[in-house]
Amino acid sequence: MSSDVGAPATLGAGVLFVLAGTALLLQELDLVALRWNYLLPIIVVAVGVAVLFSALWQAHRASGETLDR
Repeated sequence: MSSDVGAPATLGAGVLFVLAGTALLLQELDLVALRWNYLLPIIVVAVGVAVLFSALWQAHRASGETLDR
């Protein structure tokens, strides 16, 4: 089994943290006014998309491995 099974989820989580950190930094610098009632649902959707793509990626890899052999 490959060691990069969780790579898409890890990448998605990394991108999410970078975007959230950037948004919070812009808010602290008073360049953007963020409201948690808008930001929190966006974060939840982004986590859901990352989990979905991770599951699809793993299913794709699993089906590709059986067909190549």
